[in-house]
Amino acid sequence: MAEISNDDANDLADDILSRSEFLSAREPGFFERAVNRVIETISDFLGRIFGAIFGGAGGAAGSALAFILLGLAVALLLFAIYRAVAQREPASEESDHRGPRIVFDQVVEPEELQAQLRQHRASGEWREAVIAGFRLAVVGLIDARIAREVAGATTGDFASAVERRRPELLPTYGHGAAAFERAFYSDLAIEQNDLAAVDALLARLETVTVT
Repeated sequence: MAEISNDDANDLADDILSRSEFLSAREPGFFERAVNRVIETISDFLGRIFGAIFGGAGGAAGSALAFILLGLAVALLLFAIYRAVAQREPASEESDHRGPRIVFDQVVEPEELQAQLRQHRASGEWREAVIAGFRLAVVGLIDARIAREVAGATTGDFASAVERRRPELLPTYGHGAAAFERAFYSDLAIEQNDLAAVDALLARLETVTVT
């Protein structure tokens, strides 16, 4: 066997000890330590929240399930907030001006109401013209965001909305609503003057800006 000098032995020992399997674990840097602290804090927080649910399960599976449930809870909360805001806020101007509407207990098309109004006016059918014209005025109230589109709403409900949002329109609305009620609910004679009251309401609503 060849003899090894002391210097050669020291060099060989240094080379062996410099290998990765003999190196101690690297100390984490500042950023890594900060991230680990944040993760530990979040895990501890989730553990306290969901501890009663998971009991003694713990472990990686419990943490993963906690994160999933927390994500679902946040998603449901955001959805509930969105629905609440959507129900409280009027529809956008673009959506207000397209599609059929609910007026009283009927689904109506604004374009069809306009055609009916023109036809009945030309034929002197004042009762039908008043009914079509006032329904069109209700559509105008909805489009101007003065009143909300609610199935089953009455002329009194719309009057309350007008009084609350645009009180200056209330007298004109009242005359038009009275003409509509006579035409729709009674057998009284309906004349051109009744249609004039509805026309006045339609004209006023054309000047109302959306708020």
